[in-house]
Amino acid sequence: MRKTKLRLFGVIAALAPVLASAPAFCGPIEFVGAAGAVRALFSTPSDPCVPRLPAWELSVGEGTYNRFAAKRAEFDCRAAFAAAARDFTDEEREMLTRYVARVDSAIHAELPALNRLPWRFAVIADSSDFGIPASDKYIVLTTGLLKEMQEWMKNQTSMLFVGMEILIHEKVGLLQQSRASTFEKFYSEAWGFRKIPALSIDRLMQASGIFLTRFPPNEWVIKFTPSDKEYIMPALLLRDAGKGGGGTVQRVAVVIDSTSKGFFPRKSKKTPLEYKDLRAATHYRKKFPLSEYDYHPAELSADLLAKYIVMKYVSSGYGTHPAKVSEYSQIDLLMKMLESEGNAKRF
Repeated sequence: MRKTKLRLFGVIAALAPVLASAPAFCGPIEFVGAAGAVRALFSTPSDPCVPRLPAWELSVGEGTYNRFAAKRAEFDCRAAFAAAARDFTDEEREMLTRYVARVDSAIHAELPALNRLPWRFAVIADSSDFGIPASDKYIVLTTGLLKEMQEWMKNQTSMLFVGMEILIHEKVGLLQQSRASTFEKFYSEAWGFRKIPALSIDRLMQASGIFLTRFPPNEWVIKFTPSDKEYIMPALLLRDAGKGGGGTVQRVAVVIDSTSKGFFPRKSKKTPLEYKDLRAATHYRKKFPLSEYDYHPAELSADLLAKYIVMKYVSSGYGTHPAKVSEYSQIDLLMKMLESEGNAKRF
């Protein structure tokens, strides 16, 4: 999931306001309507839906939905999604088709493995601007995001490239689910993350009105510094604001101790878990300079891939200075790994 307000980056924001026409080619697109959305995204009634489409991301009723209260009550996210799902308008279909044409053109040259995934969209009525890759097949968008993307397309400003980045980011989320082993190999071998058994730590915080999201799963740790024995688990922390509803979101580094019996979250004198602001993890931030708002390796890889592909597209098509591969934290290696796996599967 990504918020559009966190996607601006210098070169793209500085581009000329008038853009060339979109490429003519566009692959098939499926727009699922409100009537079939729940069945399409949750085809098996017994499947758990919270890890894939977290209830706290569905502010049903334009802000009247309290995600923290829903989390405490283990809210049925199928019901929330059914209440929020709606049909695409003809204008939204046409707009997304134009965006997809540009994106297909950009990723075809850089990452064919991503281009081979079909485009499938659903939409929920929500004033927020976010997208979610869900059920291994669909990208769920909000009406708030579609409204912004329509403005960018209508005005043909450089913000249109931000719209491309959003779609690429969410489609990479689907690719991650179908190529999990390749992405996990990259997280560990190239970035130094270590996958551990999922820790049951959320319940330790709930009495204080604090929750750690399970989306993506909190099961990746990394050393605080390369020579350190201390691990951190990057996570997203939600803090309840109380009876008035709402709350705050903070990217944190949960301190994890490695012992002979396994990995355990370190306890704090003030809170059940010891955690730090992720911005204080200097080595972590230096390692991923273009993704200062991300935390989990899945979000990092999706964000860096999206930025890399769009920047290469902008550089080749609009004559801007090409991006330095070194700034993208070995993302070119990930693309080679994905293409190598894809080619092996075809033989």
